[in-house]
Amino acid sequence: MKKIRQLSFRAQIFLSSMLLVIIPTIVLSTVNAMQRAASITAEYNTSAAATLTQMNQALDTLIENAVNVADTPLLNDDAGQAMVTNYETDYLSYAQDSTLFRNLMRQTNRLNSTIQAVYFLNRYGYSFEYNLSTAQQRLQIEENINRWADIARSSKNRTYFAPLQTNPSTSRNTLPMIRVLLDGYDYRETGLCYAEIDFGPIVEILSSSQETQNMLLIYNADNDLTWSVNCDTDSGQLADDGSMKRLSELSASLSEEAPSFQDTLKTSRGQFAVNGCINATTGWRLVQVISNEKVTHAYRDTLSSYFGIFLSCILLGLLLAILLSRALTKPVSTLCAEIDLLDASKGGQVDIASCGSNQELRQLILSFNGLSRRLSTSLRENYETQIAEQQMRVQMLQFQINHHFLYNTLNVIKALAGIHEIPEIETIALCMSDLIRYNLEKFPVATLDEELQQVQRYMTIQNIRFPGKFCFDINIPPEFLTMKLPVFLFQPLVENSVEHGFASREGDCYISISCQLEGERLHFLVADNGSGIPADKLARLQKAWEAPSKASGPILSDPPASDALTDRQDKKTAPSHPSLHQENGRKRHRSIGILNVNQRLRSYYGAPYGLSVESMEGEGTIIDIVLPAAALTMEPQLFRNKSDNPSLS
Repeated sequence: MKKIRQLSFRAQIFLSSMLLVIIPTIVLSTVNAMQRAASITAEYNTSAAATLTQMNQALDTLIENAVNVADTPLLNDDAGQAMVTNYETDYLSYAQDSTLFRNLMRQTNRLNSTIQAVYFLNRYGYSFEYNLSTAQQRLQIEENINRWADIARSSKNRTYFAPLQTNPSTSRNTLPMIRVLLDGYDYRETGLCYAEIDFGPIVEILSSSQETQNMLLIYNADNDLTWSVNCDTDSGQLADDGSMKRLSELSASLSEEAPSFQDTLKTSRGQFAVNGCINATTGWRLVQVISNEKVTHAYRDTLSSYFGIFLSCILLGLLLAILLSRALTKPVSTLCAEIDLLDASKGGQVDIASCGSNQELRQLILSFNGLSRRLSTSLRENYETQIAEQQMRVQMLQFQINHHFLYNTLNVIKALAGIHEIPEIETIALCMSDLIRYNLEKFPVATLDEELQQVQRYMTIQNIRFPGKFCFDINIPPEFLTMKLPVFLFQPLVENSVEHGFASREGDCYISISCQLEGERLHFLVADNGSGIPADKLARLQKAWEAPSKASGPILSDPPASDALTDRQDKKTAPSHPSLHQENGRKRHRSIGILNVNQRLRSYYGAPYGLSVESMEGEGTIIDIVLPAAALTMEPQLFRNKSDNPSLS
């Protein structure tokens, strides 16, 4: 297949055309041949099924007649009394009852001529005979009764059909039946009935319904072959012993659970279809063997007739391949030339009118032009993303650490170093070093543990600056500490609480960071008991979050120059009182810090996530950082489409 794909377009079209011609031709020829063969096979199977059905019906009829004869003692009171009478001292009555049985059998046999001989044996060993011509025949019947009586007693319906017997004098085939007779009142055994049934009608049905090339075999209840039609094991079609053994195995597989089968038999002389069924009354297995010679001839005739059609299709397919290749390769070559001459500076678009009016080629050109546009857009977006990441890094360095905080802290360090020789100076210096190093090195992702350590450093410095003023608490399960987050999420929020929420308070300032997992969302809560946010300012803040592009410009762009200028002016003119300082120079820093965190969260996790704020004046503020639960195990990625995050939402 790989070598075919490396061929020219024209060669591939030619080979494809050939396959499209060859395969349908072969399929149609095969289907037609199979249909003809199936039709012939169905006819044979129908014939075989009809033969087996007729034979079963004939057997059932013969058996029913024989059973009716055996039930004579139940239907005739005198005959029934004879079956339970002991004639040891009354031979006259025995002679009269014998005559009675002969007359009854004679009358019955007028309607049923298939009964050749009947022999009743009563409870006390006295017999009543019909149509027994010789003493030798009587001795043979008595011998058969002694041999098969126990089998009949243990068999179903207390009846046993013995293997077929051949009468030497008449050469007629007879079916022996022995039946155990029971009393109609106490169900005790009253005697036995032995009947010889003429099997001639069955032979006539089998012989008349078979062709010379088909065979039928009859196995008795012991799976012994007792009769066959058109099956000469010396010179017939099933001359090898392996075939007969296989047929015997198939016959043995028949049972009440599987009363029929269909199979095939392969021999050195051909293939045969084999059908079999079991006669429920006698337990005999009937096996019919059908030669598949006609089916084979049907296949050969069909394949010969379609061979010429196959050659014609080959020639037509060759002509069609040549015409199609000429019609398709020319516009394709033109399209390739147009693509080679594309000017990337003009958008890389192919003129749809330059390659003909073929609908498929026009669709191909449209798809190519769309791909070209998407590639250009993707390259531009990748470039913009790289620029945005660089801008965010610079912005983090500029705005995440409050310049007022750094200035005041350095003054404290300087004053303490000049006046006191105390350990707090070392702690402040160490925390400041770690803060600056984290700001410079951690970008753009850090672990939750590192983020919390950064906040701890910040609060350590604040507690040294304002001893006893702040109480800081972190309540986060240890298993969450290894998750990765965008940097600078918590420090701007804690810094806002310190500088704005507690600007007018001297003590009892409480800040906590906690988390909880609710379904598919992970919540980090930054709470304080500060002065809260006025309702009008909170509404403006939430409105800015809903439309970030209008509130603060592009998500990752630098702040406007006017903002920076206003901030510098606020620092010069603002009084030293903390509350006034909050209302002037620091309010802009507050809004920029919160908006920055919210916008970066949406950039990483999508629009459904980010910050939500609940605040009451004089009571405090709770900032809810909402992340997807998948953030616990996945590293955050920056997505261009902020409204959709397929990997996390």
